[in-house]
Amino acid sequence: MEGLFERLGREKLLFRVVDEFYTLLLQDERVNGFFAGIDMVRLRQHQLSFLSSILGGPEQYTGRSMRNAHSALHLTEAHFDAVAEHLQTALRRCNVSPADIEAVMEKIASYKEQIISS
Repeated sequence: MEGLFERLGREKLLFRVVDEFYTLLLQDERVNGFFAGIDMVRLRQHQLSFLSSILGGPEQYTGRSMRNAHSALHLTEAHFDAVAEHLQTALRRCNVSPADIEAVMEKIASYKEQIISS
């Protein structure tokens, strides 16, 4: 049975999704301040590893825990929702099916409590 990672087109599609995702995030004044001074190449690689890992791909995320990576940012539910909105838009723009978008967003939502701190 084909898993979510395979249905999404493996790494090739994830590269496109991550590029679109960060393009959207960096244009959004609600969240773009969090990326000032950040090595975006490195961050994109972390995001690719994270998505591959949670979607059943071969790459395993070895970065900090979601709680440790985000705790100093004092993210609110509104920040999380803005980021999730952009991920959903990026997936849609990359022609991911509505059912697969829903599956991805469910996986992302499972990290919400670890990411928000305010």
